[in-house]
Amino acid sequence: MDSALEQLVGRMESPDPYADFGEDVQHLQLQAVAELLDCRRQEIKVLDRRAVDTGTSSIAKLQDAVPLLFSHTTYKSYPDAFVSGNNWVGMNAWLSALSTKAVDVDVSGVSGPDEWLARLHSAGHYVFFTSGTSGKCSFVNQTEADRRHTASGMVRGLTWTTGVAPGNDRPVFILGPHIASTRYGDKFNAISDAFGRSGSVYHLFDEPLSIADQQRAARLRSAMAAGTAMPADITEAERESAKRAERMSARFDLMTGWIIEHRQEPVVLFGLWPQLFEIMERAKQRGIEPGDFDSGNVLLSGGGLKGNSLPPDYQEQIARYFNIGPGSFHHSYGMQELSTALPKCASGRYHCPPWIVLLPLDDAGEKLVDTSEQATSRFAFIDLMAEGHWGGLMSGDQVQIDFGTCPCGRSSPSVWDIVRFRDLGADDDKLNCAGTIDAYVRGVIAD
Repeated sequence: MDSALEQLVGRMESPDPYADFGEDVQHLQLQAVAELLDCRRQEIKVLDRRAVDTGTSSIAKLQDAVPLLFSHTTYKSYPDAFVSGNNWVGMNAWLSALSTKAVDVDVSGVSGPDEWLARLHSAGHYVFFTSGTSGKCSFVNQTEADRRHTASGMVRGLTWTTGVAPGNDRPVFILGPHIASTRYGDKFNAISDAFGRSGSVYHLFDEPLSIADQQRAARLRSAMAAGTAMPADITEAERESAKRAERMSARFDLMTGWIIEHRQEPVVLFGLWPQLFEIMERAKQRGIEPGDFDSGNVLLSGGGLKGNSLPPDYQEQIARYFNIGPGSFHHSYGMQELSTALPKCASGRYHCPPWIVLLPLDDAGEKLVDTSEQATSRFAFIDLMAEGHWGGLMSGDQVQIDFGTCPCGRSSPSVWDIVRFRDLGADDDKLNCAGTIDAYVRGVIAD
C-alpha cells in the first residue's frame, strides 16, 4: 500500500484536488507529517537537535509539529561576514545545516554570490534566493524533483483556475527575467514551456537577475532605514537606479509593442500588478482602446503592489483593458518557500492542496488556534513535497482562515485577507523560535 505521503501526492492527478477534503485527508496528513519527520531528522541536523530539545520523538497530533517549524528568517541566518568576506566554504557549511544533503561543493575561485549559486546548481543543489526586503537575501536548497513539482503545480494551477490546457499554442509575455535563481524564475519558465508558442515567448529582460545586486540594494535599504548609510553610497545607488530605470523603460516600451502586435490572438500575460498597470498606460498612449484584445486572453498576477501606489480599482482596470473575463484570471497566494501556491477561487479565497499541511498559529507562532470557526492566524505550513529542505515554516503573514466549506463549494482549507505582520507594526524578525533555530545553526556550523 502507498504511504500516506504518496496517497496525498497522488491527488495531484485529480481534476480538482481542492474539492473533497474530508477527515481521510486530515488523517493522511498527520501520518505523512510523522513519516516525513522521521526521514528528515536523519538528514537535517538542525531539525534533529530541535526535535531532541523539545522532546518531539513522534507526531501524535499536529500541535506536536509546531515547535519544529522554522521561522521565515531561518534561511537568512548566515553570518553577514560569510558573504562580504567571500567565505563560500562557510556558506556551504551553513546551507548544509539546513539541507537534506550535505553541500560538499568545490568553491575555489568563487568571488560572489552569483558564482556561488552557479557552482551549486552545476552540482545538483538548485538553491534559490529571495529578494531580501528586510536587508538580507534568503537561500533555500532544492532538488531537481522540487523544481519539477513547482513547475507542475504552476501549470496545473493555471489550468484549474482558467480551464486553459497547455498546448504550446499561445504568445506568452513574462514581465520578469528570463534567467533567475528564484522560484518565480522556475514558474515563469514553466508557464512559457507549457503554453508558449515557439518564437512567441517574450521576457521583460533577458540578462540574469543578479543576487549581488539584490543584496547590495537590500543592505542599502537596511542601512538607510537605520540611518547609517553613507552619502557616497546613496549617491552611487541613485546613479545606478537612474540607469536601471532608463533601461527598464526601454524594455517596457518593447514589451508594450509586442503585446499590441499580438492583441488579436489569445495570449498569456504573467506579471505583477504594477507592471501590468504600466503596460496598460503605455498601450493607451499608443492609442489602443480598452478591450481591444482577444477575449481568450489569460492573466496571471499577484504579489501585491510592492510599495507602488495605484488606483483602488487597478485590478478591474487591468482586466477590463486587456479583455480578461472572470474565468480567465489566475491569482494565487504563496511564497518562494512554498512549492505549490494556493490558487484563488471564484469566491475570493485561496485554497490549500492536500500535500500542503496548513498550521494556523497564534501571533507568537507557538500554538495552533481554534479552527472550529473562521479564525485569524499566522500562516504556517508543512510542505510535504519539499525534498531539498525541511518543509515546515511559519511565515510573516497574518491571514483569515477557514477549515470549513468555502462559499465556492470546496472543502479544502482556505485563506484570505492577507497582511504582513510588519505592516501591523510587529517586529516579526523576533519570533521566539527564530533565535533558537539560529543558535542551532551556529552550533552545527561550529561542529
